[in-house]
Amino acid sequence: MKPQILFVDDDESLRRVLSRELTHLNFEVSAFANAEGVLEHVRQRPPDAALIDLKLPGVGGLELLRQLRTVDEHLQAVMLTGHGAVADAVEAMKLGAHDFLTKPVQLDVLEQALRRALEKRALLDNVERLKRAAEPAPSTSKLSGEGPAMTRLRREVQRVAASTSNVLIQGENGVGKELTAREIHALGPRATAPFVVVNCGAIPVTLIESELFGHERGAFSGADRRRMGLFEAAHGGTLFLDEIGELPRSVQPALLRALQFGEVRPVGSERTRSVDVRVLAATHRDLRAACASGEFREDLYYRVSTLVLEVPPLRARREDIASLASSILARAAARAGRRMSLTPSAVEVLEQHDWPGNVRELENVIERVVVMGEDESVDALEVERFLQRRGGSARGELPSLQLETLERMALVAAMSRFRGDKKAAAAELGVALKTLYNMLDRYGMRDEVWKRSEA
Repeated sequence: MKPQILFVDDDESLRRVLSRELTHLNFEVSAFANAEGVLEHVRQRPPDAALIDLKLPGVGGLELLRQLRTVDEHLQAVMLTGHGAVADAVEAMKLGAHDFLTKPVQLDVLEQALRRALEKRALLDNVERLKRAAEPAPSTSKLSGEGPAMTRLRREVQRVAASTSNVLIQGENGVGKELTAREIHALGPRATAPFVVVNCGAIPVTLIESELFGHERGAFSGADRRRMGLFEAAHGGTLFLDEIGELPRSVQPALLRALQFGEVRPVGSERTRSVDVRVLAATHRDLRAACASGEFREDLYYRVSTLVLEVPPLRARREDIASLASSILARAAARAGRRMSLTPSAVEVLEQHDWPGNVRELENVIERVVVMGEDESVDALEVERFLQRRGGSARGELPSLQLETLERMALVAAMSRFRGDKKAAAAELGVALKTLYNMLDRYGMRDEVWKRSEA
């Protein structure tokens, strides 16, 4: 994929010439004569680097840079000026500019500056990616419950945590498999080391090996620098392979070797690297059946399932629903600056529901009650309203046939699930970021609501 360059310069001749030359150098250029429309463009299509003239009509280059950095804090900008003022260069650097060049600039010098900016951007993105993978994700629930099913699970987790063996965590979607894995890590001897999460079903097939094992520079088109894999990022700690049943058959032999010998080979490398990780895997699928059908390697199954834990579905522990729902409601209401409680009739409705989406579905329903509900005391009718909006009738019908209603429901669900993260919500809904902003405006959903949800 070609690097995306944002180019803003009011000199039409220079803009046309440099855009053409940069295109020949295998950059994809989006050119603007001034700041108008730039921020909206960046929100829809974030660039890899920017080339900005210091002296622009209207909003100047420095102010535009300041605004762009609020949208994308990792944006690397090369500033252009025909004046060469030291004070401007210093101010640009304070605002996060990567480089400062004086017009007229030689094409090879400009290319080198942009390449360095791209390298720094890639490095920052990679560091951020590894930090997100290694840091615990915020959780709206705990491994809690006083019923026999959860009491047994907590006891098993404590025993498993003391072991060094690989663990397979089985259970339906939304039951808390990742939470169980984090509990195992937290109670074990590697608790202070990284906990790295890999969602095997969310990574494109062509990138799985690179994500897991890393790659060398030049390993494939676009690999212009070495990249550390998540196995290496988890060295000394725990690697959580979520939805391992979705892992393509072609990648399974390399994973088997990594588990068997503690070695990984980055894509494009002739050397292996030793890694010390404990692997926890999770799946909602029947891996034994997948082995029988040839979708999953039997030897890999036995390697990841040395120990097996079953996380019970919510309908199998109805005695925990009341306390779990009250706990989720308290946290969600606090984030929204409200105080809310469930009436006995509301709890009864929650306990009677089958919860096909398990704890995740319960979290979503409670989040809707907090965001959309009007009363501090949540009664049965309020709960039933949002249960119906979530899953339709008992016959599986849609809660509404009005497209606007369904769109609004999907928007609320996505924004609630990702706590105001618009990029994540847009990806979940399958729409462009600009479309998401338009939807929020159309339904009058103020940013403040979602920001309070993040607190």
